[in-house]
Amino acid sequence: MFRLTICLVVLINSVVCFESYSENLDINHLPGNKVNTVFSFTSVSDNVNKQHFDVLPRPLVSILLNYQIEELHLSLTQGLWRDNLWGYSAHSAPPGGQFLVWFGGQLDTINERWVNVRNSISGITCASLSALSSEDTISPKFSLKPAGLTSTKGDSRYMRYGVSPFEVVCTENLTPWLKLLPCGSSAGLASLLDASKLYDTTYHSLAVNVRRVSCEACAGPGWELQLTLSLVFSPVQLSGRKDWSFRTMLGKTLVHSCPVSSSTTVKVRTLEPLDALEITPSEYETISDKEIVFDARNITSFKILNVYIRFKNKEITRELTEKPPLLAHTYISRVSSSSSGHIVSVFTNSRDQDIKILYLQTIPWYLRAYIHTMKIEQILPESRELKFEDMSLNLGKDRSHPYTLEGILTVPAGSTVKFSIQFDPLMLRWNEYPPDAHHGRSIPSGIVTFRDGEQVIRLYTESPLVYLPTPDFSMPFNVLCLVSTVIAIVYGSIFSLTTKDLVCIKETEVKKGLLLQLVTAIRGLLKKERSVKEGEKMKDDNNEVLDESKNKGDDACDSDKIEEVK
Repeated sequence: MFRLTICLVVLINSVVCFESYSENLDINHLPGNKVNTVFSFTSVSDNVNKQHFDVLPRPLVSILLNYQIEELHLSLTQGLWRDNLWGYSAHSAPPGGQFLVWFGGQLDTINERWVNVRNSISGITCASLSALSSEDTISPKFSLKPAGLTSTKGDSRYMRYGVSPFEVVCTENLTPWLKLLPCGSSAGLASLLDASKLYDTTYHSLAVNVRRVSCEACAGPGWELQLTLSLVFSPVQLSGRKDWSFRTMLGKTLVHSCPVSSSTTVKVRTLEPLDALEITPSEYETISDKEIVFDARNITSFKILNVYIRFKNKEITRELTEKPPLLAHTYISRVSSSSSGHIVSVFTNSRDQDIKILYLQTIPWYLRAYIHTMKIEQILPESRELKFEDMSLNLGKDRSHPYTLEGILTVPAGSTVKFSIQFDPLMLRWNEYPPDAHHGRSIPSGIVTFRDGEQVIRLYTESPLVYLPTPDFSMPFNVLCLVSTVIAIVYGSIFSLTTKDLVCIKETEVKKGLLLQLVTAIRGLLKKERSVKEGEKMKDDNNEVLDESKNKGDDACDSDKIEEVK
């Protein structure tokens, strides 16, 4: 009876709970002979209060439940998406690391939970999110809204947003990211990911998105986990040709599909008509004259799936057929690292109608911003002053929180508008500088949100580099070396003189070691040999003197005899 009850409970749970998993690879041709590949892995489940999960990663769900998280967005990006060259991206993200969390539950515990969530997600993704302190955290009122179901109705007090522009993306982030997938990197589209190829790309963005959703098959509100990886390849740099394939770009081919996945598709969108291309394999579904779809679940009929696109005309280079309606750029206008400067953002409207934008700019506390210098002006085709229609401003505080500026602005048709604000760089404490202090600091990207028809588009500007006044960190080392040398010489001599007793002893009383005895013996032999040589030399000298005196004596006798004869 007990076993029957357990079986019934398991059967009921399996009927009530809904879980699904799908994989998709979008390959888009970009102007300038670039190729954008977007890997998307989507898991949906309403089984959030159980201990067993089929498609959702349990470590991530445990964090969501323990800290009462209703929505979470994380992106790690290397490079900058070029809107003016490639058009808008469906998975746009700022350079570096971006972390956004919507909380539920009590409002007074959000700051504590925010710290714990940062540390926990850092452990899962191997990212340095724990470095996002309150100095880098904001809660904008209008620019960032939840993408799923929340109990807080979009109240910004329940949201925390942090950006780390200097975050570096590497294989240490890719490996734990792949472990969040049901099949890991052993099967499915994830088996195409080779770290040695991914980090040779022009643009690389890895993202984790979790939100609450409602679906027809779900018994109640469920979770949707979407893992995306966006890459921009340059086939010309990889192989010297415009033609591309899985093997030339990714270094691998698809051999096994993920058995858990209900759908595994590869979608290719081109800028040229399909009749201008040679496509291999030929088993695909045509969606339009520039779009095809491969069903990777039928991989058994392909043996292996290696999509190969060959251009019949090698000379044609496609450009954007339609310019993006709005472009945004941010840069720093400044003379030197110690002087004042301006943060400048430029918005260009290429349409013949006005565009209303929502602009968000975060300024770190170590850049003392002067709000009275804020200026908005139209610079093309004519010069005139503009103003924000509505604005929200949160002043920064040293070592506490940054400046946050949000404003609604109308960009006139066919015009260019410039926003600028003056700042003064502050001198940091010696322990607040990063290890590469002379590299400078990157300020967070500006966020521009506007509506294009029924679609809401979000743009991220550049993350400009700001050089701060930096002391000469080599001087302490020079002073330490000099002072240490002087102290060693002076102190060593004084210590030796004050602690040693000078006592006179006889040379015979000195105990000689083995080495000293050997040296003394060698010296004695050398001295003896030298004395022998000197004695022989003196004897030779004496013999020569005696011979000379004898010769002189003989000469004297001969002369006396001669005188006697005379």
